[in-house]
Amino acid sequence: MKLLCILITLAIVNVAPIMTADYANSVYITNKYIKEVFDRDPDALATAIYNIIYGDNTFDVISLMLAIPEKANIFSIDHDDSFIMNLPVFFCNSEHIAIADQVAVQEAISQVTTIPVPKLGPNQNFENDSLIQLGEERRSITGKVTKNLLIAAIGKGTPRFRNLTEICRLIGLLRSMQSPDSYIKTAIVDQDNFVCTLTSQNGRFQYIPDLYYALVRQMVPNVYESIGHVFNDIQNWFM
Repeated sequence: MKLLCILITLAIVNVAPIMTADYANSVYITNKYIKEVFDRDPDALATAIYNIIYGDNTFDVISLMLAIPEKANIFSIDHDDSFIMNLPVFFCNSEHIAIADQVAVQEAISQVTTIPVPKLGPNQNFENDSLIQLGEERRSITGKVTKNLLIAAIGKGTPRFRNLTEICRLIGLLRSMQSPDSYIKTAIVDQDNFVCTLTSQNGRFQYIPDLYYALVRQMVPNVYESIGHVFNDIQNWFM
């Protein structure tokens, strides 16, 4: 039966799902949990976000979980077989997988705090058309936390930046939060040339470490021109 679930999922995973109130409700609950923990235990929320970034999910799924939940209805949800195998057989469609991602965010938070996961009120119900607002609300908090994590990671990594992978993923996630319509799909570190490459819907960004951690443009192989710095880019993001 689990094999059947995988086969069904593979058949539909690239088809834009029709999201219902079930998914919108799961996004709302996750948002409410994020806000409650941010207000009462912000260090726990930062730890949860960090743990999600370093979990087993692909980078585009991490963006979906933390930055762009409203994009689940247009987005190829790329999970490995182990994720699918752990879902009940009746959770074999893209909406249920997207809901499982929201539950995974809740679980990541509950593992690092004693604050319980909230529930919907008796008269609360959120429809698909509320997802855009819910996405904005998600980013207003997770963006602040991720920005602080990135600043801390750059400070910790100076001057050798041995934590290049950490910084690269944090920059990628923060870019997805700042520009959800051109969210980051991959964040790859070239350890030989010490370059972080982010691929979005609209192009590619490359970063190399220097005193301020530069945004660069590749001129020829292994030659880069600095066109900005991370701190300058993010200064006015998520104030």
